[in-house]
Amino acid sequence: MGDSKFFTNDLTNTLFDKFSGILAEMRGLHSFHAVAGYFRSSGYYAIREKLQGLGKIQILVGINIDDIFHRYNKSMMFLPGDKVYRQARERFQNDFVEDIRDAGYYRQIEEGVALLADDLRTGKVEMKIHATKDLHAKFYLFLPEKHTPHSDGWVIMGSSNFSESGLGLTQPPRYELNVAMKDFDDVAFCKAEFEKLWKEGLPVTPDDIERFEAKTHLGQAPTPYEIYMKLLIDYFGDQIEDDFSLDVPEGFMDLKYQRDAVGQGYQMLKRYNGYFLADVVGLGKTVIATMTARRFVEENSLHSSRILVVHPPKLLDNWRSTFETFGILKYADFVSCGNLEKLFGEKTDYLPLEEYDLIVVDEAHRFRSDMSNMYDNLQRVCKTDRIRIGRVGGVHKLVMLVSATPLNISPRDLYNLLLLFQDKRSGSIEGVPNLQNYFAPRIGLYTKLMSPTNKVIDIEAIKTIYEQIRRDVIDKVTVRRTRENILNYAEYRDDLKKQGVVFPKIEKPRGLVYYLPEKLKVLFNASMDVLTERLKYARYKAIESLTPAFAARYANAPQISAALAGIYRVHMVKRLESSFEAFRRSLHNLRRNTQGMVDMWEADKIVIAPDLKVKELQDKGFELDDIIDKGIEKFGGSKEDFVYRRDAFYPWFIDDLKSDIALLDDLIDEWERVTEDPKLDKFVEEIETRMLAPGENPTGKLVIFSESKDTVHYLERALKERLGRSDILSATSDSRKKLFETILANFKPRPKGCKPKDDFNILISTDVLAEGVDLHRANVIVHYDSPWNPTRLMQRNGRVNRIGSVADTIYNYLFYPSAEGDAEIRLYRNILAKLQGFHSAYGGDSQIFSREEVLCSFELFNPNIGDDVDKMLQYLDEVRRFRKAHPADFERVRNLPVKSRTGRCASRTGGPKKDTALVYVRSAYKQEFYKVEPNDAPPAKPAGMDRPGFTVQKERFTVAPLGFLEAAALFRAAPDEKPLPLSERHYQSVSAAQRRFDKDVTDMLDDAVPSSSEQDKTTKTAERFLKWIWRSGQHPATKEHCEILGHYVEAGTFTKLSRELNRLERRYRRSEIGFEEVEKAIRAFVIRYHKSEKRSGAGSDPRSCVVLAEYFE
Repeated sequence: MGDSKFFTNDLTNTLFDKFSGILAEMRGLHSFHAVAGYFRSSGYYAIREKLQGLGKIQILVGINIDDIFHRYNKSMMFLPGDKVYRQARERFQNDFVEDIRDAGYYRQIEEGVALLADDLRTGKVEMKIHATKDLHAKFYLFLPEKHTPHSDGWVIMGSSNFSESGLGLTQPPRYELNVAMKDFDDVAFCKAEFEKLWKEGLPVTPDDIERFEAKTHLGQAPTPYEIYMKLLIDYFGDQIEDDFSLDVPEGFMDLKYQRDAVGQGYQMLKRYNGYFLADVVGLGKTVIATMTARRFVEENSLHSSRILVVHPPKLLDNWRSTFETFGILKYADFVSCGNLEKLFGEKTDYLPLEEYDLIVVDEAHRFRSDMSNMYDNLQRVCKTDRIRIGRVGGVHKLVMLVSATPLNISPRDLYNLLLLFQDKRSGSIEGVPNLQNYFAPRIGLYTKLMSPTNKVIDIEAIKTIYEQIRRDVIDKVTVRRTRENILNYAEYRDDLKKQGVVFPKIEKPRGLVYYLPEKLKVLFNASMDVLTERLKYARYKAIESLTPAFAARYANAPQISAALAGIYRVHMVKRLESSFEAFRRSLHNLRRNTQGMVDMWEADKIVIAPDLKVKELQDKGFELDDIIDKGIEKFGGSKEDFVYRRDAFYPWFIDDLKSDIALLDDLIDEWERVTEDPKLDKFVEEIETRMLAPGENPTGKLVIFSESKDTVHYLERALKERLGRSDILSATSDSRKKLFETILANFKPRPKGCKPKDDFNILISTDVLAEGVDLHRANVIVHYDSPWNPTRLMQRNGRVNRIGSVADTIYNYLFYPSAEGDAEIRLYRNILAKLQGFHSAYGGDSQIFSREEVLCSFELFNPNIGDDVDKMLQYLDEVRRFRKAHPADFERVRNLPVKSRTGRCASRTGGPKKDTALVYVRSAYKQEFYKVEPNDAPPAKPAGMDRPGFTVQKERFTVAPLGFLEAAALFRAAPDEKPLPLSERHYQSVSAAQRRFDKDVTDMLDDAVPSSSEQDKTTKTAERFLKWIWRSGQHPATKEHCEILGHYVEAGTFTKLSRELNRLERRYRRSEIGFEEVEKAIRAFVIRYHKSEKRSGAGSDPRSCVVLAEYFE
């Protein structure tokens, strides 16, 4: 092996080592000749010093001209020679520029380019490009002045190009295989071939190098102001020129803040395949979404664009009328969020899923849970690829999620919504290609912080979680403005003023407190004790009460029972908090449902079938045998599958049921004797003294919300009697449709010239009116009870806090939970914590729930979030003004090459200190801004070996990532600021930033990062099961199906798929089904989920490049 002529770039046996040995030891060496497919200045610089003293250096570079042939669709002989050479020269120029762009940020690289130009100018080096053949050969000749059979001479031939990696200088070295020969005949043959090729080559002159150099950062000298503008141009992209001129139909105001939302959102839509339109309630999201949809139709194609709008049932008319007014109704279909199954199957009025291009999802927060069939259906709709590709390219559908409250309860809400247009483990959001690995630890920490076992909720920790998510994810895929953001921006503010639009002032929340008389307080506390400590809720623990032989049919039986009982316990406490009337009715309902289970016990026929709605059927008077017959009809099989005998249960089950009935009978008896209602008394007092006072309530309209339908009806009756008024209207799910037009006529502002109606002035409603209804003739809103989901409060407030509100001020009244009730279910603290999370993630323009606790104790509203949006708009406005005032300079700055840099003075007040570098780095996966400062700590010992011609820099710097706003503030410069010469020190600082970036990308892309999420375990089980089926299956179609599903599972495209595969695996493992049934199920999954080609995520090239840099002297 030691005498072999072959060698690789392994350890000390690299091409560079072979060159070094020949150049040092060959007798009579006179000339060096190179033929290579690629030439890189880094390779030349590495060996230049060793070539000094040679009489002749000739380098011939091959140019791949296949695409030149293809462009003209002709053979070479018919192409004009000048045109070929011109295009070959252009190709070499492009390779040269690419070389400078992709090379590391080293002084030696730049010196290598300058030295090459000098050597060409002095004649030390000759260089040609070969354009008449597709030259793939790579060989290197070392010759004496006269080559004879008696003189030395070498030829090295193989795979290595004339580049740093070809020479084996990169770490780790790229594998190359070369052979070194010195036999006269071999060397003479290659010498003759070289001479023939050299004659055919086109010379590269010093002027060429200088012209090429001008296309790179080496030929530029931008000012600090131009670097600053380049930063803004790169960051905002097409949004700068996106002040499009969409005509607004008559009857709609042409508002600039809405136009800008369209521009910003449309760019996100095309970049990420989806985004959130999350402006606060009342700013016109339906109009913005419609304008965005029209923008898509106009750009994509008027003939091949289809839109699907997914909407709550009550908002169909609003969406249809808005689309019709904007002229795009004919391009759209509409489907209710609860009827998505109508999109599937052969008999449907809708187009095939692949024919829709844009999906608009209104009230998208309804899809925050990934456990429902509704979510699975929508995910299938959104992730079925397009088949008609218009001018807006790409096979992926574009998804617009419209919601003022995309985050309801936990970070999981946002995660699930993101998965409607991103894959779990193959996403396109910069910096977060693996959403599962990013969200799993944050969801886990949030769950731990919100655990009922914690005596105190750590609001600051929750705030930190959401601030991270906002910076890393939300900012990139969300358009959200509050009223404060808009009013703080002069151009928007002036536009609103000119059009007569006034946002009402929002008063701080007004808490309402009522006190119980001593006797009633005793009953209240005793009831709370029964509800939380003594009542077993046995009616909801039937599965847990089954003996092991029968309970095995149900996975996680104890957990299911505990969850059901816990839900009902919270429900009962909340009903007691809502109103005494609602509580009384809930006691009767629980008593009746428990008695129904006792009746089944006594009949020895206990039905456990949640999907059968046994309680409802019993309430409707169905006999038990009729209910069982319905179950057999619904589920198939026999009644033994869901009907159990008494001996299937532990004996204590009937004891707990009867104990619950006795406790409930006592409570019902006690509460039936209660005639007082201090909460109602307090409410009536507030209505008469404040809520309807003309000074605060000029229209005399009042809107009241409650979670409980029973409370709504009770309040309607009680207020009519106590206030002596007949103009009180109530709305629930039962009456909404019938009363909708009446509600609008009395509570929605009318167009000018139309007389408003005042038949009803007090409206009491459940949350059926919390979304999609304009009630802003009213300016006073009352929350009679507190919803478990705090974003409901925002949605309720949004009914009266809207563009065109009649009054100048909005008043928000709330009844807080009692101390006794809150001690049990922590409603107050949960609402505050969840609202804190929402505001930390999305911001807001008003306090929602509390004054003292929100502002002081919990700092719920963070004004910095509003400032961020305002500053972003200011930077966008600044670069737009630069483009308008200096269009030629704008184009020149826009085209500045990567690595553009400048030197600046560190003396300005508040600016970076001396020897600080600001660096903007980008790759296909992410972009980042860094501030690099000298580190006073002792330098770390460098790892690895020094490379010839390069010095591995020891880490002597603190490299801190910056947000865009921080970076823009530091890069900001005046137009007349002069650049300073760059010192050699700046190379080390910029390289440190690029090393940090590359390390961050490597860590980010490491799929081995452990995940604590249950979904990750589910995924692994699904993958193992599919691999086992693939190995076990004999039919080729089964193997193909496993491969198709395996891709979706690996990428995390469809959330429910992995869970379904896990269920299938469990059933097979328990011998409930055979392998044939498994194959059928796999085929069914493919039919359900596979409607498109393989999806792709972020770009595969992880290489980074320095976009911009500044160094402060």
